[in-house]
Amino acid sequence: MEKQQKIKLPTLILMIFTAIYGFANTTVAYDQMGYASIVWYVLAALLFFLPSALMLAEYGSAFKEAKGGIYSWLAGSIGEKWAFIGTFIWLSSWIIWMLSTSSKVWIPLSTLISGSDQTQTWSLFGLTST
Repeated sequence: MEKQQKIKLPTLILMIFTAIYGFANTTVAYDQMGYASIVWYVLAALLFFLPSALMLAEYGSAFKEAKGGIYSWLAGSIGEKWAFIGTFIWLSSWIIWMLSTSSKVWIPLSTLISGSDQTQTWSLFGLTST
């Protein structure tokens, strides 16, 4: 029988960090504000990220035996009807966020490879980019 590993608090906080901040945003912030963006990232970490990470870590520790993730957390807090609505909204916004974030990856990748934004010359299956 294998020993079951559990997620430790630093691992959970790093997972939340990557989900909330999104590493693709750093290139946009640097492009728009330069090194001044560091100040805003530190400020956002203190006022938004840290409380969010602690809140989600508290949810995880309060519902240790729950198997349903966000839905279980919300159902135990606000009821099943609102848990379904909240989970649906959360997952819908997550899908939209993933699509918008994935589009931010290509310009920095193109710049890394060729030294400038070449995404307008790319095509896939005969479809050209806009």
